[in-house]
Formats: sequence, structure tokens, C-alpha cells
Amino acid sequence: MFEHEIARVLAYAERGLGVRIVGAPGSGRTSVARRVIDELEDAGTRVYGIFGAPSLLSVPFAGILSLGLDLRSRAVGILGVSDLLSEQLSRPGPRVLVVDDAENVDRESLSVIDVVQRRTQVPLIVTMGESPLQLTTPALALGRLPQATVPIPPLRYDQINALAATMLGAPVDVDVAARILTKSGGNLRLAVRIIDTAVLSERLVLRDGKWRMSGQTLLNEHLSSTVEELLQGISPEEFTALSTISLRGPSGVDHLVHSLGAEVLDGLEHRGLISVVPGPDGTLLASVFPPVVEDYLKGHIGNSRQILRSAITENFLAPSPAPERAAPDEASAASVIAALRAEAKGNDFATTRYFHRRLEALEKLFYGRWESERSMANAVAFLRVYWGAPIDKFRIQNVFEHTDPAYLDPGDLLFFTVTRALWEVVTGGDIDNALSLVRQVAEAEPEWAAEVEASALFIEASYRGIPRNADKILARLTSGHATTGIVEAVKGIVSVYRFDPAAALEALDAAEGFEMLPRVEPVIRGLALFAAGRVDEALVHALERRREALKTTDQFGLVAHSYVAAQALIYRGLFDEAEYLMGWVFSLRRPGFLVDSLHNAMLRLASLRDGPGVPPLASQADKASPAVGPLPGTGTGVYDLVSRRPVSADWFDDAASRLLDEQIEHGYTFEAAMSGLFFLCLLPGHRLRERVERLHRSTKAWRHDQLMAIADAVLSRDIRRLEGLLLGYRHDGDAYQATMLLRGAVKRYRLAGESVVALAIERATDSFVARFPTDAQFLAFEPEVLGLTLTGREAEVALLAGSRSNQEIAEQLGLSIRTVESHISNALRKTNTTTRRALYEVVRDARDMNAP
Repeated sequence: MFEHEIARVLAYAERGLGVRIVGAPGSGRTSVARRVIDELEDAGTRVYGIFGAPSLLSVPFAGILSLGLDLRSRAVGILGVSDLLSEQLSRPGPRVLVVDDAENVDRESLSVIDVVQRRTQVPLIVTMGESPLQLTTPALALGRLPQATVPIPPLRYDQINALAATMLGAPVDVDVAARILTKSGGNLRLAVRIIDTAVLSERLVLRDGKWRMSGQTLLNEHLSSTVEELLQGISPEEFTALSTISLRGPSGVDHLVHSLGAEVLDGLEHRGLISVVPGPDGTLLASVFPPVVEDYLKGHIGNSRQILRSAITENFLAPSPAPERAAPDEASAASVIAALRAEAKGNDFATTRYFHRRLEALEKLFYGRWESERSMANAVAFLRVYWGAPIDKFRIQNVFEHTDPAYLDPGDLLFFTVTRALWEVVTGGDIDNALSLVRQVAEAEPEWAAEVEASALFIEASYRGIPRNADKILARLTSGHATTGIVEAVKGIVSVYRFDPAAALEALDAAEGFEMLPRVEPVIRGLALFAAGRVDEALVHALERRREALKTTDQFGLVAHSYVAAQALIYRGLFDEAEYLMGWVFSLRRPGFLVDSLHNAMLRLASLRDGPGVPPLASQADKASPAVGPLPGTGTGVYDLVSRRPVSADWFDDAASRLLDEQIEHGYTFEAAMSGLFFLCLLPGHRLRERVERLHRSTKAWRHDQLMAIADAVLSRDIRRLEGLLLGYRHDGDAYQATMLLRGAVKRYRLAGESVVALAIERATDSFVARFPTDAQFLAFEPEVLGLTLTGREAEVALLAGSRSNQEIAEQLGLSIRTVESHISNALRKTNTTTRRALYEVVRDARDMNAP
């Protein structure tokens, strides 16, 4: 954790620059400072560290005394102490001065630091808060130096997940990590306290090998002291203001300035106790931050204060205005990626909190309406929220069982029944029962037969596989209620599954409207654009719709469009941006119905780069997911194959090919085409190349002619042809894939012991990368080398090489020392290892993997 920030601090310090490490209290800035000190001392630098403390702020020279200097002799006053410290810092060898928590270092110590630094020019590393220092004149020394600034960002979802798993010794459920993240606001100290106290109060329980919530919240009485520490020192007026905002929820800044006063709000913002985000109509809304403080205040305010309600509640529930979208020529992939990177540098936890509160208010509103009148129309309004929101199982079951079927609209009946059928499927029910449930609507409403048949086809295609008579079903689907958009949407999504994006776009364009499924059409369009190879268009489309979903509190759209955008970003090799986007989704907790499979897919996608020692986010995905799915990543097969180090290049080629065959058998051609392309570039193989080329040539969709030609050249070891192809390469959007393919080919031939071919491909790769540079990232995919590559005797010698000398091995196996040396040399070359110990571990692990 914080490796990037630590590396930046060390790099600046090495250049002789002073460094400010900026972060909120509890953000981890002290941890960063201590790690920096350890790294500097390990490198031979003498570090003088001063750590501030609020209780010692008024004690003269408390900071300097923490250095352990002997001040009893000639150190009199600020100048005397400065002389003594200057003498220490002027001695030979590199020296650095570190001041942690500068706001809480006494005035006298800061004065000494100022004088000493002016004299010695020793680099000064300081940690401080995000707001300007409210200290006296000596503190200005901290702004005098030629300094670099390194901010400590809030923790991300994956970091919270790793932190919790490390502390608890087992993976945590996705909802647990999301709760910790949102309640702590990404603050390290708060996250640690929430985890500790949740276990202490039995809010977290270990069940089925994973830590899960035992109730609806992680909040407990043991957190009080931590929150009270955050509130320490605020004035009565500020406490009253915080209490008011906590009861009212996110409130308009203009109204709060008028009612509470600008000075009070400025003080709270300076302390980091409120955050401001734009509301749906652009109005700035202030809320208590971190969210755990708001929960604490609400729990300690009597019922008499509940009268503090405001128009913000109505603002939550009012329909959000449709946001204006930029014209297509005003947006580009570069601009939306830049905007996403800028967003990732900010603090979006207040936005997450606002989204949660609005979504909860919507659910509460519609469920309340249904309780007061249990009509089909009210049930449908409630269920539309649950197509994306985290589901309350009791409420949804209650709605399914106690909704009055009288006086219903056929469209409402169909939506209600389809949702109930989906609930049957996602909770482990039988698909045939779900299909039977949907088809009953056609018996009651014959005029809606086409919509019913389309809905049944969608459920069967999504959860079982595309039926063999799908073409006949699609051909006879003509809707008598065209504006519902159901038939067109189903035609579109099934066409995407079958890797026919042109047919999908044609179906969507032919629709007269999507009254029943207004949020589905943009998702299918984004998927179709991506399937057609229009990656940049798909990315722009998805990120723009994601922004709309944030404004309109549409978690269904937020999850679905984030999935499309993540696929496009990963295709371009932008894993950091994709992981940020997916982490935002994970912070909202597990969603409902259709997008649950997309949520699971993103958990697996976000784990592709995970290293050893940390439970991957994929462990939070639904274990019941099948190996193949209708869209890329929705099945577990790809992740399972990539996350497991393959036993050899040929083994990987065979296993990946069999997975593609299974995907095609289910009719999921799009998933097979994208999976196959990914596998081929990761570690090329003959079977994979044949299948991928056949898949892409058999459709009118995405073509990769140059990439396939390069794959054929590297697999046939035709270096001259490869060099010609790379020299004549025209940029077609596959430059990143071509680079990944070349890197994979180098790995393949090194594993096979063909170092001459590997070296030739490596030289060609370097030349290609020089012409087509990229800032993309690559997976650290290193296959295991098994006895399949080593001869039996080489493997036997390798297993002994980790603990025995060549002489001992020769005596045990009855070989000459020269033969043993030859076997070890061959094994080192074939396994691409450099030490005997590493060779032993590789062969041992490979043997264990192959063990029956």
C-alpha cells in the first residue's frame, strides 16, 4: 500500500528536494513517512525524525527533544539548540530531516528547523494536512524550500479489500469491503478501526471461508472514541452545524450559508468534516464527511431533533433533469480518458455517499407507496429501482407474493412476471420454471405473445445458451406494441451474444421506442459498438452514459456502462483506469438482477493483475457462475485459466481451445471471439490461432487481418516474414494487441528452450514498440515450466539442485559431475530461471500441479 507515493518521495529526496506529504489525518501519511525513513536508512542515509503530537503542541522544544539530543550543556534557547542540531547535520554522509504531522509540532521546534535548514540545506520531508497551516510565522519555513508535493489519495476499493483480508486472515464479501470503503471515506485509520471493531462487536462473522456481515450495518459502540477524536476541538457552533447537516442529509450550500453562517462552514470544511458535491441540477450540496461521523451524530441526537428536515428530501425524490450530452464530434476517447483520470485523482466518496442516500430514498419512497396500495403499477415502480439497486430479499419477496393482480396493465404484468422469473433464476431456481412463469402471460394476454416469446428467449439465451431454433424465433417476432421496445431489445442483445453487432444496431434503430426498458437500449448499443470493433466510440458512449447514470441515480446504468467502458479500456491496455472505474462500482455494494453477472465479471476483470499473497477481488464473485457466459468475462472460464499459471504453452493452447469450443457450443460467439483473441495474444498457440481466425472470418464483425498474419508468422518461426509484416504495419487499433502477442511469443519460445527464435522476435518487438509506443500495461503472465518441457532426468536433477551440491547429486544418481552440470544448465535455460533455488521451486510447484 502507498508504494507509488513512497517511490515518488524517495525520488524527490534523492534529487535533494524537500517534499510535502499531504493528506487528511488518518490517511496514512504517517505510515508513508515511517516507510520513507526505513527506506532511506536502509540506503545508508542518516534520518532525523520528528513526530508531532497534539498533546505536546504547547510544550517548548518537544519536537526537538524527540530526536534524543543532549540539550543540557550549551543549548540555550532557539539559537543554541539550532547550533547543536546544525552540528549533527553537517557531519559527513547523506542526511535528511523528517517532520511528521507538522500542525502538531511546537513553535520552538519549528523555529529550530527553519534556522537549521537555512544553514545546512539538508532536504526536509514534511507531512501535513490538506488545508493550509494555521500556525505562526516560523511555520512559513515549510513553504520556503524548493519542495515537491506528494498527496496521499484515499484508499481504493481493491486496497480496502486487501487491507481487510490481511487483517482478518480470510477474504471478505463484496458488501463488506464496500461498506468499509464508503463509511471510512477511504481513510486508512478509520478503515482499520471499522474492521477491528466490527469483529469485536460480532458485526462480521466468518462463514464459508469468507467474512460476511451479520446484520445490516458495521457500525458499533466501539467506534465512538475514534469519531470523537475526529470531532475534538470543534466549537459548539460547528457541532450544532454538523448535527443539523447529518439530520438533513446533503443540503444546498447556499441554504446552509444563510442558516448556519459561512464562517462555521469554512471551519468545518477546513477540518475535512464536510464535503461538497454537485447535485443533479448543478446545485452544490454539502454533507458530513467521513460518512461514519454522520452516522455517529445521528445516533446521538434525540428524537426531538428529528424535526430538522428540509426540502432536500424532495430534491432526492424529484426526477433528475436529463443531462445535456456533447455532440459526437465534441467528445473523443482521449478527452473522456483524460476526464476519467482527473476524476480518479479526486475524492469521490462524497459522491458515492450522495448516490447511496438518493437510491435509498427512492427505494423507501416506492416501497412505501406499494405498502399503502399494493397495486401492480406500484410494484413495477418499486421493481424498476431493484433492477440495479442492492436488493432487500424480504421486501422483494413480499412484493412478489402480496401484489394485487387486479386492474393491471398488460405491460406492467409482463415486467412484473419477467422480474419474478429473473429472481427465480438468480436465486438458484430452475430455468424451465422461470420460462413457464413468463409464458403464462401470453395465455392471459394473447396480444402480447411476441413480447412474451422475446422475454423467454432472452432468459434462455442469457442463462442456458442460445437455443438452436433461435433464428426461427427471431424471424417470427413481430410486435403489436412496438413502442415497448422489448422485441427490438431482445433481438439486439441476442445478436450481440452471437457476435453480429450490425444486426444488433439495426434492431435498435428500427425500434419506435423503449417505453418498458428505457435503460437497456444504451447498454446494448455500447456492447454492439464494442463488438463491431469501434472501441473508441464504445468507450465514449459508455463513459458519457455512466456520467448520466451518476446524475440520475441509475445503478443499473452505472454498472452496465462501467462494464462496457472497462472492456474497452482493458482492450486498450489501460488497466489502471479500468480498475478505478470498476472500483467505483464495487463501492456501491452488490447490485440486483441482470447487472449482477456484469458485477461478477468486473470483479474477475479487476483481479487479472493481482499478485500472490492477496486474496483477489474475484473471490467475492458468485461461486455459482458457470464457466461460460453470454458476454466477455461473465463466465468464470477465462479468469480461471488466466489466474492459474499454465503448465506449459501447449497445455494452455489446448485448455483455451476447449473453453472456446464450449463457448461456441452455447452460442456465445462474442465471448468466444474476445476470449480467444485475449488468449492468443497472451500466449500464442496453433489451435488458438486457427479457432480465432475462423471465428473472426466467419462473421461480418470485427476483423484482425494484420494481427492474425503476425500470429501466423511467429508460430511458424518465419522471422523474415514477421519483420516485413511489422515494418508494413498500418495502425488499425490492434497495436497494443500486436505488442502483447509478440511478448507472448517471446515467452513461448523461451519456455521451449528456443532462445535464438525468442531473441529474434524480441528484437522485432523492440523495433515495433519504437514505432508504436504505448503507455498501456501488460499482464505479468508467466507460465509454469513442467516436466513436459524438461526431460525426466533434467527434472530429477532440478529437484535435487535446491538442497544438494553437484557432487552429491552425481553420487546419488550415479552420474558424472559434468553430466549433472549439463542437466542443470539446460534446466535453467528452459525454465528461464537464474538460480538453483529458483529452478527447484519452479519444478517442484509444477510437479505438485500435475499430481493427481
